[in-house]
Amino acid sequence: MYRALLPSLVWALILGVASCSSGTAPAPAPGGADLSEFSIERVGVGSAVIEAWIASTFFEQAQGFMHATPAQVAPLPDGTPRGMLFVFASERQLSFFMRDTIIPLDLAYATADGTIVEIHALTPLNETPVTSAQPVQFALEAPAGTFAQEGIEAGKKITRPN
Repeated sequence: MYRALLPSLVWALILGVASCSSGTAPAPAPGGADLSEFSIERVGVGSAVIEAWIASTFFEQAQGFMHATPAQVAPLPDGTPRGMLFVFASERQLSFFMRDTIIPLDLAYATADGTIVEIHALTPLNETPVTSAQPVQFALEAPAGTFAQEGIEAGKKITRPN
């Protein structure tokens, strides 16, 4: 999922530990990802509404949707799509990848005013970083196909409740 551009030493340590693994993706926990510590908001994206887990701390951002199951990110019974909004203190260049994430995702990068400036399709377990082309303050992830279904595209604004 999300791995902000970490200081080189920390990044080297993470890669060093990761390279010691067996090379296979760990199986999700029986219940999937533990998302219980995340706050939840209904965020607007243009005319769409997404119920989003809010990732605003380093640890929440590092976890993201790692080990989440399709059932965990499925739309709510009323049809409201689910996703995760990554919130940063200021604009910066962001880079996400899909370590231990088995669900294909849509990813939108947005500037400080919430304007989506680019959208990417993320492939399960692909650890190739997807870096924003410009500094952004938000990243929104949702199951693949959600953005097309909801009309979410570049130029739309992400709005949060006050």
